[in-house]
Amino acid sequence: MKIIIDGYNKSIHKKDNMIIIEENSQTIDAIKANMITDITITGKGYVTFDALNLMAQNNIKLMAINPRGQLNYILESPDWRNVKLKKQQYMLSENTLGLELSKELIKSKMKNQKATLTTLNKNKQLKRVFNHRLKIDEMIAELEKINLNGDNEKIRMKIMGLEGKASNEYWRAIKYFIPGEIGFDGRTKKPTDLLNSMLNYGYAILASEITKNILYAGLDPYCGFLHYDMDKRTSLTFDLIEPFRQQIVDKTVISLINKKQVTNNDLDKRNNTIKLEARKLIANKILKKLFSTITYNDETVTYSDLIRKQSENLVSALLYGEKFIGFYLRW
Repeated sequence: MKIIIDGYNKSIHKKDNMIIIEENSQTIDAIKANMITDITITGKGYVTFDALNLMAQNNIKLMAINPRGQLNYILESPDWRNVKLKKQQYMLSENTLGLELSKELIKSKMKNQKATLTTLNKNKQLKRVFNHRLKIDEMIAELEKINLNGDNEKIRMKIMGLEGKASNEYWRAIKYFIPGEIGFDGRTKKPTDLLNSMLNYGYAILASEITKNILYAGLDPYCGFLHYDMDKRTSLTFDLIEPFRQQIVDKTVISLINKKQVTNNDLDKRNNTIKLEARKLIANKILKKLFSTITYNDETVTYSDLIRKQSENLVSALLYGEKFIGFYLRW
């Protein structure tokens, strides 16, 4: 079970083998610790020492994100396992295998961008959107042609350059499906409009799910293959999140805007963050999407299952040389 705690004056306590969530000293939930996989905090409050010990005993990951959708910290119990795996991860992040993984993840992202545009354009059949999809097709073809033998840094920059170009085409097409009053003029991590603020918040929730699975798999979330290793940034999370953004977050927030379930009135103009009630709605919708079932490779699975499998497949690629195949939905 994944728990998101939002709002103010919240606190987390322990009673016997239960995690107790309180608001203004009143109990609002009580859950057996062994039923919880992770807790994401997006509000303000406190956690007792006893609750932290119970979480550690049950390997419950505790993560915090701020209203801007940035990951503040991750708390987890000590992990003495998988030393060999982590050594492989650090070593291979600097060689051709790391580039192969990066290339596959970005190709999967581009294919999901195409699939998402196809879904959104199903009824409108806008020619301009078809043109943007064709441009993404061209980027995929260029990506396929990249020779991975050579200067690793230059190759990585080529991959990131194509990813950037494809994303520009994607967001230009997305603009056609967003009401003009939203003021969306392209993707930015420092938003002044409703859609970008919702995307940042949604991606942070998705990142917490991906980071949890990376940790369960025994990988180091701070050692990425495509994104640069930077202090305090979970680079591997940013790698593995790429193919999942469109299907889980983009479609969800675009739907909320078009159905007017979240409006410009839900944007706090003082700091361009989403107001509390709208954040709760976004979080609930994304969690519902994460645990909704789809048919993928002739199996009935949830998106959460697919995220877990991507982490496990990455482990198999690092330890046993198995081919890593990125997630994407065929239209």
